Amino acid sequence: GIKRVELLKELPDFVKGSDEILKTALHRMSERLGRYSMIFRDEPDPTENTLRGMSSCEQMVYLHQLDFHAIGIPQKRYLDVIRVCLEDDEVFNDRVVQAALDYISGKFLEGESLPLAYMRTIILTCSKHESLHSWICHVLLPRLVEGQVHSDKRQWEGWMRCAKMLENTGDQGISSLEAIEKLPEEQKKMYRAKYPKK
Repeated sequence: GIKRVELLKELPDFVKGSDEILKTALHRMSERLGRYSMIFRDEPDPTENTLRGMSSCEQMVYLHQLDFHAIGIPQKRYLDVIRVCLEDDEVFNDRVVQAALDYISGKFLEGESLPLAYMRTIILTCSKHESLHSWICHVLLPRLVEGQVHSDKRQWEGWMRCAKMLENTGDQGISSLEAIEKLPEEQKKMYRAKYPKK
């Protein structure tokens, strides 16, 4: 198998190709890594890149982190590529998506900024995977508040939209209300000004 670090260098070329080329490439990268599909593997020794292949979770993370300006693709293509993957739910099922979103949010708490597509992916995931609603409400949204998601205008808009989608799900015990209550006072007011309580 090819080393992950090499595949990462090739990823922009696959993204520039058609959806079919991309899907075929992603499939080849992960075909021997079925049992790692929901894991982002850390290099055993950061000074030596020994990991081979790229798991589905890793693919989802790296596609989010693509610097689309630097590789010369339009923002629309960057967003479309992630949407195409999310639609392929045999490969990128709810658990794989959850693992990738979880990994990125952990990095956010360590001080990395959220990728541009991040909140959009969470919103698409809300619509697609009801199975993740509870986790998004009770783990992910509060974690993003902890990381001060409101300091990035675009991500904050997305956070509010997502919280609104899940505020009244009608499902017992599944609501983003808990996360909304964790917002700083000023942001809570902003949220309520935008989405008054029914």
